[in-house]
Amino acid sequence: GILHLMAAPVDIGLAKEEAQEKQDNEVQFYDGIMKSLSEEDRARAEADPLDALIIVRGYANEKERMEATIVAMRKICEWRASVGYYEFFNTRLPGADDFYKWWPEQIHGSDKYGHFLQCLRAADVDADSLEKMDPEMVEKLQGQKMRAYTEHKKRMIAETGVQRYKHSLVVDLQSAPLSLTRSAKRALLKRIFDVGTHYYPETMWKIYLVNTPMLFRAVWTIVKPWLHPATAAKVNLLGGYSAAMAQMEADGIKKDQIPHWMGGGSQGMVTKDFVDKLLVENGI
Repeated sequence: GILHLMAAPVDIGLAKEEAQEKQDNEVQFYDGIMKSLSEEDRARAEADPLDALIIVRGYANEKERMEATIVAMRKICEWRASVGYYEFFNTRLPGADDFYKWWPEQIHGSDKYGHFLQCLRAADVDADSLEKMDPEMVEKLQGQKMRAYTEHKKRMIAETGVQRYKHSLVVDLQSAPLSLTRSAKRALLKRIFDVGTHYYPETMWKIYLVNTPMLFRAVWTIVKPWLHPATAAKVNLLGGYSAAMAQMEADGIKKDQIPHWMGGGSQGMVTKDFVDKLLVENGI
């Protein structure tokens, strides 16, 4: 209804901005980032100009914009060094098979703008097993997965010629394990969410939570403060599959792009298979 009519022009504007090259009013912040980096990090940033531009845009609404942008980029570079970001697809990380088995995701179709769907069914998550993993390895593997999604977007840009660095997340909460709401699991979930929030800013287009039980409204109040306010605003708490599909179709996602387990036509690709493909391409 009215909400969709209101949302559409906003989406059109945001999608247009996302597709734009670096704008004149962004140059000083982009240059500010470049000057602040070490020689090695600067060379890497220059080799992938979109990398720094995403940070510039992610911090556009901060009061002290220049400082916030530079600090964010520095933290991201430090994190990348600590987790071996640039080696993610040159080496098989220990525990990868378990991690992807216990937190399995898929890549499905795209909306009309070209934002792909990252999909997760909460019932498939084995939080008890994940909790026993080394927390630093969980963070590394989540980082590897997020970088694989970045790579997927780059390949889509090469294919379509349209710059897209955001994608959407679909989480099916049907039969979500109750243990996920317990405080012991919060540290695990926070560590996984934090990777995206702090080190992959400005990557979320929309978030669809499907089959949202009443109980989850309580979980949402816990999770919400960990997210950037701009990200939290993108979250749609939805009912069953048909209601969720209606919302997604209103947002420009055709039925054949929506996961088959929701009633759509996309078979999708297992994220782990895409990670393995990237490793194999590098002879690993």
